Amino acid sequence: MASIVRADNLGSLLRPDYLLEARAANLPADELRAVEDRAVEDAIRLQEDAGLPVVTDGEYRRRFFFSTIEVLVDGIDPQGFVRHHRDEEGVEHELRTPTPVARLTRRSLLKEYELDYVRDHTRKLVKVTMPSPSLLSVYWKEGTSDQAYASREEYLDHLCELMNEDAKALAAAGADHIQLDAPHYAYIQKVVRDIGDRDAELKRLVEIDNRVFAGVEGATTALHICRGNDRSHFTGTEPYDDFAAAVLPNVAAERLLLEYDDERSGGFSPLRHAREDQTVVLGLVTTKRSDMESADELKGRIEEASRYVPLERLALSTQCGFGSNAEGNAITYDAQKAKLELVVQVAQDVWGEV
Repeated sequence: MASIVRADNLGSLLRPDYLLEARAANLPADELRAVEDRAVEDAIRLQEDAGLPVVTDGEYRRRFFFSTIEVLVDGIDPQGFVRHHRDEEGVEHELRTPTPVARLTRRSLLKEYELDYVRDHTRKLVKVTMPSPSLLSVYWKEGTSDQAYASREEYLDHLCELMNEDAKALAAAGADHIQLDAPHYAYIQKVVRDIGDRDAELKRLVEIDNRVFAGVEGATTALHICRGNDRSHFTGTEPYDDFAAAVLPNVAAERLLLEYDDERSGGFSPLRHAREDQTVVLGLVTTKRSDMESADELKGRIEEASRYVPLERLALSTQCGFGSNAEGNAITYDAQKAKLELVVQVAQDVWGEV
């Protein structure tokens, strides 16, 4: 049995200025790809230098964390659905997300688009993230999407089929960790109208997302839950107490990466709902602000969480990505590096390994 990864990174990193400038310049695809390659190599070095045992490509080829669907298939309007995030002062801003406008046809595999390059440039474990299909189904647009599929359910069936193909191909090509991002579990009542029985709806969404991992062999499966993360803005405000029982024990994933950086997450007692075969990764280090957590503070919170999940089944990570949106959070590059190093340092101190 492979050892548990104790120090984790959610996926996205702050984009370097030269990458943002290249995107803004609307370079030809091959020229932009070359700039992305350089940035991915920089991202790999940053994570390796921080001591992380598992690395990502920083999600540098994406506009948002969910943007893989825009480049892997045809039939998507990348900005066809409108939703909102808010900051801690309650100020909202608009976010445009992808919606289906025609039947999806595959253009590329995620392994080809992202994994192959990072796999060839590191000896560390490699993680690839994917947006959960149940999240993407939220971006169904009445009057538009139903011109492509007879129903949201038919769209979901096709989407799950495509994403399962990607997950299997990733595992076969050497992805060590495959992670689904499902922030909407924490605020489903805000994005599903007339939800009724929320627990029943959450269990239904979990069953949908589990289909992505069906038949996937040779890779560790993971699921991340946060409360939205867009330019240091968020959506959800409810603690895990309100939905953990419906979600955690029913998720097929082996690792649960859970946001726990502020009071919105609540206490650790809902972690008791995680199955005994799951590792709970505590997202205690915020990516929304540059101010630093202390190692002692983190160790104290890990000890508190161990009252509900044994220490040997716990791990540590950042609360979310640093750049779920290409513009990134309101945090400095130096703070990003320091926070990744802090995760590694504390993991080493607590478990004697990373």
